[in-house]
Amino acid sequence: MLASLAISLTPIVLDISGEEVVYAREFVSLKASFREMEEGKVERIDDAAHMDVAIGMFYPRVRLIGVRLPREESPFIPYLERATTLMENALLDSDVFLSFDAFRYDSDSNYLSYLWFPYELEGTEVMISANLLLVMNGLCDYVPETNFKGKLHEYMEQAKHYAKINRIGIWSEDENPETSLEARIHTSEKMASKRTLSITVTGDFDTAYSGYIDIQRSYPNTKIRQEIRGTIPHVHVIELDETWDKACFNLTVRVYTKSKGKDMTVTARINNKLLASSSTGPYSPDRVLLFLLSAQYSLD
Repeated sequence: MLASLAISLTPIVLDISGEEVVYAREFVSLKASFREMEEGKVERIDDAAHMDVAIGMFYPRVRLIGVRLPREESPFIPYLERATTLMENALLDSDVFLSFDAFRYDSDSNYLSYLWFPYELEGTEVMISANLLLVMNGLCDYVPETNFKGKLHEYMEQAKHYAKINRIGIWSEDENPETSLEARIHTSEKMASKRTLSITVTGDFDTAYSGYIDIQRSYPNTKIRQEIRGTIPHVHVIELDETWDKACFNLTVRVYTKSKGKDMTVTARINNKLLASSSTGPYSPDRVLLFLLSAQYSLD
């Protein structure tokens, strides 16, 4: 059944900055499947599957749901380069829209997202899925994140099947690509979660840092410690269960930059409500310390 569905796709040609790529007419209206979306602007692209998106003052690192790039080895390097160039031409410094399945973060605190960008098709502005575009043009593999079948699972499978049967991109080679490994999702974190501690690190772009987050309470005695590292900007997420509701806790966040004289701001939020924020200063040029004693939050 899946094969017949894939073969029945109606291919259309899109022009992305002078490069012709294939898409399916059946995919054009899929944005309507998502009631809620977040609007942002792509600030940086690491590779075709990973990018930084500014959503207001929030700067999450986004990983495209289901997209698995081949490893950087022959004969797949040209496809990796083409995929990155395609995403740069389509997305960089552009307004985009992000939608999600049941899980919003992976265990590296990346946003797991379908990413959409506007495109004028036959005189009408439509939304194109970057995820589906990469898969259908054979520039990546599609691997589901979990056993949970997301809203676009069937369409991602169809796009992959179309690329494979037509031997497009990586599927034109005689060997199957070994794809990159990705962090697993936070299996307990769902879009409806109301107990999320987030630590946002902003400042001088691309500055490397490391440190830790420590949250603990005396009753019942519980402590969560997470080592963190990354490059600015980045967001780290810790999930809290219902036992933390209305409980007093101590929070310590210590972050060091790897280079002297860099600007850095560390902000702690629970349920997107501000807890504390601090920046590097003249007496601590390479580190930020947040410490809250007997803090408390409520879901009300």
